[in-house]
Amino acid sequence: MKEFEFIEHTADIGVRVYGRSLEELFTHAATALFSIILDYKPQQLKSKEIELEASTLEDLFVIWLNELISGFFADKFLPADYRIEIKDAPNKKILKVRLRGQDFNPYENKISAEVKAATYHNLKIEKVDKGYKVEVIFDV
Repeated sequence: MKEFEFIEHTADIGVRVYGRSLEELFTHAATALFSIILDYKPQQLKSKEIELEASTLEDLFVIWLNELISGFFADKFLPADYRIEIKDAPNKKILKVRLRGQDFNPYENKISAEVKAATYHNLKIEKVDKGYKVEVIFDV
């Protein structure tokens, strides 16, 4: 199963993401996001933990990607590895993740594209034969 593929979009960048599980879907979406921003894979030098909550999987997905974007541009943290756990709780979905990555130095490395946000445009996480699929549009 491929992780992701770019899809046509008029002004922004569209990506179709696949995963055998929801955790893998979220991981592959993060990998796709950083393949847009940078053209290299960082080292796993430090750890960071994140916990997010949302009422739906789609909300959790967008919040997750926007948290990664914020962490990259505000905190200069570049993730390389994702250990994700998604849980159902009453009236909410919870994402717990342990990131491993490195600090990003904009003076040493170039950004390929500046991604402003993941959007809700036509966003729907779908169950398919071999797992899950989602199309996400990134505002650039």
